[in-house]
Amino acid sequence: MRGALLSEERSSQLSYHSLPPRNQQQVLPTMSENSKFVHSQDSIFGLDITKEKCGWFGDRTPLVLGAKNDKQSLKRLKQKCHLGLPPHLRCAVWISSVARAANPQLPVTETDAYGTIGNKKSIESRWEFALNAVFPNPADRDDAVAPDLGLTQEVLNQLIHNDYPIPEEGAKQLTLVLCALQQVVGIEYSPTIPDIATLLLTHMPASYAYATLREMINDTSQFIPVSQKEYYSWCKSYEFYVQKQSSAHYKVMESCGALKPEGLDPIFKRFFTSMLKRKDVLHFMDIYLVEGCKAYFRLALSLIKLISKKELKALTLTDSESWWNEIRKKTFHSDFTLAKHLALMYPKAGKVVKLYPNRKMLRRALKYHEKWAADNMPIYVDETPPKPMGYIISDDKPITLAKPTIFRSNLAKWLPVSLKTTKLDLIYSTEIHGRSLAAFYNQCNRYKNTIVLIEAIVGNTTATIGMFASHAWNVNPASYGDGECFLFRVDPDPKCFNWTPDFSGIDDFESQAIREQYMVAKSDFLAMGANAEGTNGIRLDQDFINGESYSALGFDNEPLPGHDRNKFDIGVVEAYRLIREVDGSAVGEEEKVWDLYGL
Repeated sequence: MRGALLSEERSSQLSYHSLPPRNQQQVLPTMSENSKFVHSQDSIFGLDITKEKCGWFGDRTPLVLGAKNDKQSLKRLKQKCHLGLPPHLRCAVWISSVARAANPQLPVTETDAYGTIGNKKSIESRWEFALNAVFPNPADRDDAVAPDLGLTQEVLNQLIHNDYPIPEEGAKQLTLVLCALQQVVGIEYSPTIPDIATLLLTHMPASYAYATLREMINDTSQFIPVSQKEYYSWCKSYEFYVQKQSSAHYKVMESCGALKPEGLDPIFKRFFTSMLKRKDVLHFMDIYLVEGCKAYFRLALSLIKLISKKELKALTLTDSESWWNEIRKKTFHSDFTLAKHLALMYPKAGKVVKLYPNRKMLRRALKYHEKWAADNMPIYVDETPPKPMGYIISDDKPITLAKPTIFRSNLAKWLPVSLKTTKLDLIYSTEIHGRSLAAFYNQCNRYKNTIVLIEAIVGNTTATIGMFASHAWNVNPASYGDGECFLFRVDPDPKCFNWTPDFSGIDDFESQAIREQYMVAKSDFLAMGANAEGTNGIRLDQDFINGESYSALGFDNEPLPGHDRNKFDIGVVEAYRLIREVDGSAVGEEEKVWDLYGL
């Protein structure tokens, strides 16, 4: 039902958009123009946003005219947001409102300036800094995978492809914002953010959406839960206030599971996007970005009041979704609008205290329920693929095999934790240094940790396979290395084969010696892993023309090029050292080791 309701609303959600032509020449503002508010821009659907006449907002600072002090200014701003903002000013008013709430120590004149043309360059430069920090290689931006921040990848994909749905360019903008929040701001769990970010992007460039969300994450603003403990505390606090507000509603919701954290997904994970018409969600955003979580709880508590006590008795509910579907029947009815519902959210003075928590009460409840949250929240496993390893761009050392983003994302996932924040630097390539094992050793013998990628060709099929070395590659009469070595295939069907010790307890010294042949570096071949038959997990000949791959003890790998593809022709071979992103130094770089080639 939810998908149908969202689709039904899509045309009405976007009917008010109209931007100036995108190819219009940008004119740099004069000093007098710096105080003008920026106009909204739809970065999700790419539609235009029309400028509307508005009697209660001007086109430049101050945001609120005629206020005698900051307190009166805030009161008037809330009143205007309750009426609903003109779409072309949402970008300016949203970011200025959040800045005001998140920075109460700043004068209103400064927070109002957040939404002006004069602040645009600052916002864009900070955004570009964040993008460069997350994506040192700009090409990776196109292939980035959006972190779900606790929403789960399945639900995030549903949000992007079904619920809105979002065009490809809009999905890219959303992905960049979510990646920056996770990797620059440090947000790991905040499942409300993807929907809020999407709504912001319907009226903002990505730079403004990122700046707005950064301010919302400020501790003093309390707009959204930004950790798993905070999220579960929000859920428990909502249950507490439902019980306090109406025992009848509490019993029904509790019996069908609608008050369990997972039962509250439509409210706290999806930001009402499946519960309200899109125009009503945007109207609520106008209010929420001024008032914060107080408005959030008011709406969540007032929605259940749409079902009367008489109607409660007639309900037959099987699960939490059936409860929220009953609410949707009310909110998606043609007679319902948020403007009318505000009378229930903001009743006359005297009734407010009994119905809804004020900011101070809510803060106490959220703090009180943090202990319950810590004791009851499940273990969170981030499903987001890791950030891909970056690589050093050099005209004289063009890379081939490590270029696909998904390859480098898998490598980052498989590397030891201490090496995940490194990037690749090409030190050997058959295309540059020639097909010679001697040249390979000469280029690699100074670097303790290296990744070798190999193009394995079997008939008409090609696979990209490789190995991670825990020690420097140099000719050695004995096998060496340690259990950090691993074998892998990045394409097709990516798999990693880590080394594991023998836990059988049987003292088989010969088998153990074979198992511990991590790295084998001879003058006539190079290998990793071994077995009792005398073959290796991966083995390359002296001229890098022929290779083979068999199952190796300890690695328990399948033939890396694929099933029954033990022998292969070698295409391109590339070796990479690892560079720390923090200081740009090479990992495990050593002075030139003794060259034992020829022993």
